[in-house]
Amino acid sequence: MHHATTVSTPDAHSPDPDRHFSLFAAARMALRPIASLLACGLLLGTSASASASALGRSGFSGDPSSNAGADCSVCHAPDGAPVPAIGIVGPQSIDAGTTRAFYVVMLGGPGVTGGIDISARDDTGTLLPFDGDLQQMNGDLTHTSPKPFNGDLVAFGFRYTAPNYDADVTLHVAGNSANGALNLRGDGIATSQFALSVVNGFEPPPPPPPPETGELSATRFATGLNQPVVITNAGDGRLFVAERAGRIRIVQRSGNVRPTPFLDIAAQVDDGASEMGLLGLAFHPDYASNGYFYVNYTYDPGPGLDRSRISRFTVSSNANIADPDSELVLMEFAQPFSNHNGGDLHFGPLGYLYIAVGDGGSGGDPQNNAQTSTTLLGKLLRIDVDNPPTSGNGPDCSLPVDGGALDRYSIPPDNAFVDGVGGDGCDEIFALGARNPWRFSFDRDTGALWVADVGQNAVEEINYLPPGSSGGINLGWRCFEGKQPFNTTGCNLAYLPPVHTYSNSTSGCSVTGGRVYRGLFTPVLHGQYFFSDFCQSSIRALSGPPGGELTQRVVIPLGSLSSVATFGEDFIGELYAAELTTGDIYRLDAVLTPGDINGDGDVDFADVVAVWLARGQAAASSNDRRDVDGDSSITDTDVDIAIDNCTRPNCAVE
Repeated sequence: MHHATTVSTPDAHSPDPDRHFSLFAAARMALRPIASLLACGLLLGTSASASASALGRSGFSGDPSSNAGADCSVCHAPDGAPVPAIGIVGPQSIDAGTTRAFYVVMLGGPGVTGGIDISARDDTGTLLPFDGDLQQMNGDLTHTSPKPFNGDLVAFGFRYTAPNYDADVTLHVAGNSANGALNLRGDGIATSQFALSVVNGFEPPPPPPPPETGELSATRFATGLNQPVVITNAGDGRLFVAERAGRIRIVQRSGNVRPTPFLDIAAQVDDGASEMGLLGLAFHPDYASNGYFYVNYTYDPGPGLDRSRISRFTVSSNANIADPDSELVLMEFAQPFSNHNGGDLHFGPLGYLYIAVGDGGSGGDPQNNAQTSTTLLGKLLRIDVDNPPTSGNGPDCSLPVDGGALDRYSIPPDNAFVDGVGGDGCDEIFALGARNPWRFSFDRDTGALWVADVGQNAVEEINYLPPGSSGGINLGWRCFEGKQPFNTTGCNLAYLPPVHTYSNSTSGCSVTGGRVYRGLFTPVLHGQYFFSDFCQSSIRALSGPPGGELTQRVVIPLGSLSSVATFGEDFIGELYAAELTTGDIYRLDAVLTPGDINGDGDVDFADVVAVWLARGQAAASSNDRRDVDGDSSITDTDVDIAIDNCTRPNCAVE
């Protein structure tokens, strides 16, 4: 629906206060009748920090042509808050090439502050800020900071420049009417759209752009999952997917999702805010023998702060069902705010368990947790889950668990601090200075550690820790955001700069860390690090020596995937990515020259021979590269195509 009024709007350059007043009055009258139609709750998702949302973000206007139609509910949890009404007010028809003024008006909800995101479907025309309330971000308009309500409404002015050709344009807007707490909870969410006709065009419309192609393809592998945040494997052909609500699902080799969860602990997981829930899953390196796996989740202990909990579970006698009563709690620590929980878990090359922990939340690290050595917040932790503690090397900063037990892990000898309980720093700390590390991973060949850390509002960063790194590395937050100074008060230490950064103003809002490809099928991709961004979910690759100059490439263009929340790999190292909002899992494959059977980036004599030897056979699967023409059978035609694409002139006779 769209909400229009016949009240005249100010021209694009000379705002008139009296006309503003009459417009708001008309908007109030236009919106009140539809407010009752918006009385429905919206689902919650996972996203970047509260501060990033507080400073606006793009890709969340509800536009189905962008980010799968995601809106503010990806970040904000209504928690029963009253739902506001929102609409765009302005002319319903404008001349091609002209610029006119419009307003977004939001009524009701908690009504303390309001934030919005506006987009034009298919990026038709240009959106421009009217004043300092809005900013351009990746083609959208979004708030520069939450704007206080005036009575029971808040309004944002903007300009729209029409294209030079006739067009039917749809403007989309999503808004949150917040309670002012900046904790992403208790905020009312609404969306709307506005139909606009562009007339009197003087140029023909441009032809539709050709579909973008990339070096990789994304093939939907599994569906029916609910907010997947972890993809991993247990050393066999199954994928294990953690859903934020507290369930672990098994995806079989066929892509089918088993109907019964592997583990369901939703009753004890607190997923009441967008960055809370079941956030980490790792299988013990010796899982085939001991059946142990580990989870990281948030829970509500009752009075007091919520907590992060790291626990071990054990598989039952049924390989597809875990024992829900086998939980052994290893570690707990309090979370002062609902966001920046990190949560990822991985076993490193030496068998130690690594734990990603955010800085405790809010924005700007107000408690200076990331640079404080006596708290676990804002750190990468590392513990030994196989050897019980001896005198002086047991838990240091974990809260007592299960009635006081403090004997369920020991401290690796080269952590950052190994001075026992009450020393200069928490002995569990491996690295300091993290803000909200949203996915880290080890290169399965080299043991190098890659850490993606979500930025405050300007810069996203990826950090590289070389193989064999000892504890004590400082990643720099809150002193630095990326390579830029942020708050350097008291910052006089050595900090490890990121190997890659990118700007929120051009490339996204919340980095999603990925993996170094070490799979079997495509050697040409070996050693490249693949990652994404939650707001602009193109798939990107970093290549080159990590200690030198890295090159970034977009290998799957924007628009192919949306809201990418995590990456994973199967037991042979092939890559997968998950969309949070749709719940779909995608397999990532290289786009190869037809006839490149071994995936080394080149069609050569060995590839031609592989096709020739398979003549007369049916393709083993839809992914059988020997079936070069894709007709499900391997024939002389496939051989001919491979020869034509061979990079060596004598392929046919070599």
